[in-house]
Amino acid sequence: MRGYFSYYMKSSSYSLAFFLSLLLLFRWSIAADGILIEQWQVLRDSNQVFQSEIVDGRFYRVIKKPSTVRLRAILDSKKLKNNTNQPLYIYIPQIDTSYFAVYLDGQIIGSFGFENERTAHVWYQPFIFKLPEKIAVDSNIEFLISGVYEIGIDFPVTIINETQKSKYAVLYFLTSLALSIATGLALTLSVILYSIAMNLSNNKKEIYRHLAIASFFATVWLFDLFAFPTMGSVTTFLILRKIFVASGYLGFAALLYAIDKEVSSSLSKTGKVMVATNFIGAASLLFSPSNYLLKEISNNVALLLLANAVYLFFKSLKMYSRVLMGFIMFFIYAVLHDGISMFFSTGTKLLSGFGIASMFAGFAYTLVQEYKQMVVQITMSHIKSITDPLTNAYNRGALSGIVFSPDDAFVYIDMDRFKEINDKHGHDTGDEILKLLVSTIKRNIRSNDMVVRMGGDEFLVVLRSCPVNKAQEIFEKISKEFYLSHILHPKFSYGIVQYQFNLEKTIRVVDDLMYKMKESRR
Repeated sequence: MRGYFSYYMKSSSYSLAFFLSLLLLFRWSIAADGILIEQWQVLRDSNQVFQSEIVDGRFYRVIKKPSTVRLRAILDSKKLKNNTNQPLYIYIPQIDTSYFAVYLDGQIIGSFGFENERTAHVWYQPFIFKLPEKIAVDSNIEFLISGVYEIGIDFPVTIINETQKSKYAVLYFLTSLALSIATGLALTLSVILYSIAMNLSNNKKEIYRHLAIASFFATVWLFDLFAFPTMGSVTTFLILRKIFVASGYLGFAALLYAIDKEVSSSLSKTGKVMVATNFIGAASLLFSPSNYLLKEISNNVALLLLANAVYLFFKSLKMYSRVLMGFIMFFIYAVLHDGISMFFSTGTKLLSGFGIASMFAGFAYTLVQEYKQMVVQITMSHIKSITDPLTNAYNRGALSGIVFSPDDAFVYIDMDRFKEINDKHGHDTGDEILKLLVSTIKRNIRSNDMVVRMGGDEFLVVLRSCPVNKAQEIFEKISKEFYLSHILHPKFSYGIVQYQFNLEKTIRVVDDLMYKMKESRR
């Protein structure tokens, strides 16, 4: 185990540093400087959501039936007076509601959702509303908040000035724009993985198909973080939230199945238990009879996220990829964070979207590695198919499909008295001389030139953009080196011609020239 930790220490440390930086960025963007609303006065509470007339500035309640409360902010008049000479805004980092409206002295200045339906779904995105230019010190700020299954202000509402708007912009990017990007990446990945799965072998096909399913369910899971101004009736609200929340555990079941198969080639007993447990968790959410019970069950089932993260960690240790492990570790940190936040209802911002984006990057890295391996295998197979195994020159098949230029010089070579060498000294010596010929030629030509074994002891050399006189000079040098390279002093005859706009014609012409040299030597 110590070896695993030392192997993955660097990538895991980078992931942890990025994760902690993200947490600090969230904290910085939430904690704006300004006038905090530290307490609320309860003006209306028909269903007794609160048990007192004064509640803290930060509160959260799970409710059994749709309810509405009206709250008045208790402000520090001195601080408000000191800031009335500049534009002010109400900054709401996070509010759990199905409809809310903000009033200043009885006049509405901002809202979200439809008042006549009150089935909006928002609990992750921030809001900011501009206050009128002239505010009296004794002005009343009131919030009307409705909820289907929850009512809450998870972080204190703050009255801020112009200098703090950048914090809202950062938080909006993290919770809205980045979330949209993560959702798009997850959906894109599911399509890519499924398409690739169709062209792989059986075991790989099953792994990539389950990764595609996991990515799809992750996409659906992320919809629970989006803000919807309406989700129809309370019944459709419940159905949609069941689908959103349960998809997270269905996605985990598919992910753990794929990881287990990748590591062990077959699903282990522990893997079967984890997959089954996630299915049970998803089923318990899908069969929740009410929004209230769905919330209660989802908070308790969140404990399963911690178990999933631990299991995924130990399985990932056996994948032996530092880069992939770095992305997976960030995902694990995000899952652990969100599992703890949901189980203990801490009201912190969830990081699932960023964790899923990290998994996208990890899977993308895996796909690139898989593609590179496939390219290497295809390239090696192609090279073998066009390469002569004895001399490492190309074979005749390499000439098909190549476009030649009239500036290219073609040299046709045939060994002199090669049959006599084989008969007297054996085929091993003959093979040695053929290999020596090719290596001598390659030393004297450029990398983009070609040496092709046409058959037996005949070779074709293509010198790119080379005039005949230069080719003649090169092969006179090659001929001398080759003659001196072996104790038998082998020789070859050759012909040289410029490309004749047709490969067959060029080979025929250069072959005739080679035979003329051979005849003259006889």
